[in-house]
Amino acid sequence: MFGIRSCKAAVRSLLFLGVFVPYFAKATTTAANTNTVAPTLVVNATVQTAVTLTLATGTSGSPCTIAAGGGGDYNISFGNVNGLGVGTPTCGTVSSTGSNATYSTSYQVTATYSGFSTYSGTSVVLTTPGFTHSSLLTLGEAATTAGPFTAIPASGTTVTIPATSSATAISRALSLTVANTNGGSSFSGSDSATITFTLTVQ
Repeated sequence: MFGIRSCKAAVRSLLFLGVFVPYFAKATTTAANTNTVAPTLVVNATVQTAVTLTLATGTSGSPCTIAAGGGGDYNISFGNVNGLGVGTPTCGTVSSTGSNATYSTSYQVTATYSGFSTYSGTSVVLTTPGFTHSSLLTLGEAATTAGPFTAIPASGTTVTIPATSSATAISRALSLTVANTNGGSSFSGSDSATITFTLTVQ
């Protein structure tokens, strides 16, 4: 008799394992004889670093307007300029010496970045291949329109703007120096140069 009862118990156990255990192992997307169900959703994401660098018209003086497009991501025009600095500048300010005139304007640069563990050395570096008539037209950069201006080079880190605070507009100044030149190397007409602003978060 003991053997028969043991066999029946074993059969009941097998039935329980075969019928009920798989039921409890099912996902909880359906349920019977209840008014609630609780399915789960696993959410995955990969967080990446991100950077943006924007330029904008300055806020001091009578700044030259920075607008989108115009052959680059942004464009700016000093309007009519000359090597003597005579006449009213289209925008910004002008000062002159015996050999040239320098037109200057304020502008803003904003570096925004996210996801970096280290950013205390973050900076923006300016470079330019220069104008076609590079011996007559020179671009410079400074903290303010009062200068002193540093000529923007074709390469290197001579002109570097610290940008250690994300999403904070930094007020700076840009200059265009026009040489007072006559003779065969003189030039009048339109010319343009592209400045590259390189943001590095580090």
